[in-house]
Amino acid sequence: MKEKKEKRFMKSSLFEYFNYFLVLSLLVAAISGGALYYSSSSLLWRDAIQNSSNTLQLLKNGQEIVLAEVDKAMESVFLDSSFLHYMDYYEQADIYMQLQLRQRLENVVLSSDYIHSVSIYYTNSQLILSSLEGAVPLSGFQDRDFVGSMVGQPINKSLVRTRFLPGISAAKEETVISIVKTLPIIHAGTPSAYVVINIKGNYLAQIMQSLNTNPDVQLIVTDKEGHVLSQKTEEGITDIGELVSDLDISQFNGASGSLLTKVRGIDTLVCYVTSVTSGWVYTYMIPKSVVTHSLHLWSRMTVIISLMAVVLSLIGSLLLSKRIVNPMNRLLIMMRGTDQKPEDRKSEHVKEIVQIERNVSRLMDQNRDLTMLLKDYEIQSRNKFLQRLVCGDEQITPQTMERLAYYGLSLPERGAFVVVLVSMDQYTKFSQGIHESERNSRLLQLSEGLQEEAFGKQAYQGFLVETEPNEMVLVLHLDKEENTSEMLPDNLRIWLRQLLELLCKESMMTFTIGVSALHMTIEELSDCYQEAGSALRQKLVYGGNTVIFYEAIRPDIGIAIYPLGLEKQLLTHFKTGNREGVIAGLQEFESHMMDHHARQIEVVRHYFLQLFSSSLRCVYDIDANLGFQPVIQQLRHTDLLEMETMQSMVAYMQALYELVLDQLEQKRSLKNQELADGITAYIDAHLADDLTIERLSEIFTISTSHMRKIYKDETGMTIKDRVSERRLAAARTLLGDPRLKIQEIADQVGYLTVQSFTKAFKMETGKTPGEYRAELLRVNA
Repeated sequence: MKEKKEKRFMKSSLFEYFNYFLVLSLLVAAISGGALYYSSSSLLWRDAIQNSSNTLQLLKNGQEIVLAEVDKAMESVFLDSSFLHYMDYYEQADIYMQLQLRQRLENVVLSSDYIHSVSIYYTNSQLILSSLEGAVPLSGFQDRDFVGSMVGQPINKSLVRTRFLPGISAAKEETVISIVKTLPIIHAGTPSAYVVINIKGNYLAQIMQSLNTNPDVQLIVTDKEGHVLSQKTEEGITDIGELVSDLDISQFNGASGSLLTKVRGIDTLVCYVTSVTSGWVYTYMIPKSVVTHSLHLWSRMTVIISLMAVVLSLIGSLLLSKRIVNPMNRLLIMMRGTDQKPEDRKSEHVKEIVQIERNVSRLMDQNRDLTMLLKDYEIQSRNKFLQRLVCGDEQITPQTMERLAYYGLSLPERGAFVVVLVSMDQYTKFSQGIHESERNSRLLQLSEGLQEEAFGKQAYQGFLVETEPNEMVLVLHLDKEENTSEMLPDNLRIWLRQLLELLCKESMMTFTIGVSALHMTIEELSDCYQEAGSALRQKLVYGGNTVIFYEAIRPDIGIAIYPLGLEKQLLTHFKTGNREGVIAGLQEFESHMMDHHARQIEVVRHYFLQLFSSSLRCVYDIDANLGFQPVIQQLRHTDLLEMETMQSMVAYMQALYELVLDQLEQKRSLKNQELADGITAYIDAHLADDLTIERLSEIFTISTSHMRKIYKDETGMTIKDRVSERRLAAARTLLGDPRLKIQEIADQVGYLTVQSFTKAFKMETGKTPGEYRAELLRVNA
């Protein structure tokens, strides 16, 4: 009976459907599982390469910023020939020049937050000039082993090593990246000197630690020879040198790339980026198993899906075993019933992709500050370059044209150029009446509107740059069809008047536009700028809210152009409160008028009106809140129109300067005294803290050069001398307490090492701290 039932079952449609379901389910499971595994593997691999490339690029950009700051600080050493001839001063016993050069070397270290110390090794005399120890022979130099090892080594560009310097700072050990260069930079044979620049290693380490990476990721920075400079590795790896030797950096081709290789016997994804500037190699290593870890889950899921397919085939065959259903229809229904499975897997696949994208986005957000810093630096560099080009400070060379092309400005060296100077009327009231953020937002909208009108709707070529807080310079290059004559095209004149109306309508303010004459080379942009400025200054005569063309106010043939350079020198002295410089500048202005316009009183009056207008604007630029309004109300430009002699005009302008400078000196004297007293009080209260010029300038929000000058003028003493005086005075008091160690006293008064404290104390008192304490205790005994 059992045999008959089995034969009957084998011939039934139930067994037939069961076979159909089983084969079809296994086929679908195998195809979908394999496709999903392959696509997930490819996607994860591409994402891992992209993530590593982004991380390495951020690390490289941060390092290049640090090296650029170091190179900028070291320019004073490599470009100063005095350092190359230091041995001449040493042999001639020129103590003054030796102290000056040592002071310059110390200032280089103090001017950069990244430089730990600098040493110059003069090979012929075996002498070291160090920012920490001064001039010492090689045998007595603390870092003599490293310096002596450089002799005979070929240094094509620079030698880079990471090492520890014990006993230099207060810490037991400090990691530094030593860069070795030569003096002179270009030499044949053995150079005259080696320059060792020790960069603080913690800056590069901080950049690496700030990058949010997988715990299994290893970040390594090496030089082009394979020496390790810095690293961020997992805790289990201690021998980085062996890791780099296993890596074989010679496999790297090109500036960047990726490869799959074995590192310490493990399949590893290796991505690298090479810095063109320094030659450093940034390597990102992650085991392949970490990248494909999530795929193991999918392989187990494939097995589970296959088992589920067998169960579903059995259930389907039981439900569709009736003979009244056509086998083909049943097969189609079965296929419709299994269509949902790949969609479910696809949904899970999409969710995983979204999660990966979120992780990548989170990583990019954490490092966005560095990217924004680089972008801001690029914008600032572009604006400074265009400002120098417009003002005539940039010489036109092939490199200048290449730089214009780099910034996306395709301007020819020869062509028709016009400069349009846009100035806001009553800018001082505008800037005082609103918050700074809102003011900047409106100026940005104004700038974007000008660019859209000029380069978008009118399709002119050129650029827009801000030279002064209230001046926007629009440089236009006209098409060949428009510059058939030396006169400005009529359509340009019409557009400029329409532009003025549009600006006034959209901003609800008034503007004055100065337009230069037509010039045929890009080298004449500075002339265009001066002409547009001369036209803009005619606002005093023509009134605001108008377009003033230089052609309309151009001096007659034979009349020299307005002395803009003399005006700038005079107003510079005026802004700084240099009374003697103002008088001398006014005399030079008068001499220029006598030499060129002695018999043209109208031209002289016209130019003095321009000087009067520029002087009033300078007063508001100094400080609109200093109370100059009552003084200015006493002086009117109409008085100049009534004067018939140049001497009376000069006396009138001198009276203006005297009135303003008197009040300015009173205001500034009080503020400067308060600033000097505040600096002295801060020094007394924070002797153990960082009291460098740069740190004090950050605290008191003033430039270092201006703070030095004010403090010296008010106290008769430099800030550095004041800090040294107060620290040593406090040290003499503390030395009277025999319970305090010399190291503790040095720390309390702000010296990083006992050596530097002892040296400074001996230079001041002629005795070491120990000798002074012993003498003090004998006297008090």
